[in-house]
Amino acid sequence: MTRGACSHYIKGKTMKKKMSMMGIGMKLILYTAAYAGFATALTFFFPQIFILRSAREFGLPLLGYILLAFGFPLLALSARQVTTKFEEGKLMTEGIFRYSRNPIYAVWLFFLLPAFSLLSSSWIFFGVPIVFYLVFDHFICEEEDYLTEQFGQEYLDYRARAGRLLPRIKK
Repeated sequence: MTRGACSHYIKGKTMKKKMSMMGIGMKLILYTAAYAGFATALTFFFPQIFILRSAREFGLPLLGYILLAFGFPLLALSARQVTTKFEEGKLMTEGIFRYSRNPIYAVWLFFLLPAFSLLSSSWIFFGVPIVFYLVFDHFICEEEDYLTEQFGQEYLDYRARAGRLLPRIKK
């Protein structure tokens, strides 16, 4: 099995329940929010340990605002594109989904969570995107197996063309 390939469907297991439009989003929210809550408590009770005193001098909040300025429009675009196709029961492979199979998760991972981490000025928040990615990597097979079952070869072909989070580099 190659890295990034899901095995549940290949082994012949079938999914019994329908997946919501949120996919694994609630699991990502739950685990990431738990870590963020822990980080918030530590920062609140021990600011002398966790606050980056020179964050403003290095422009970290400004970088956070720049990431937000790019992230929110990309999130809105991705959500709008997938909503229509999901309601129609069709696989979304156009627009931003042409490049990434999971652009909503990618926006959270590469833009929004790092932005919030930078704006917090607490170094422990830099773990939030890491936790998000680890949870994503652990649970994404549930979505991929569901889509393979729903769309078959159409999804497998799409999976070969589009990257899981980032666009594939063509050779």
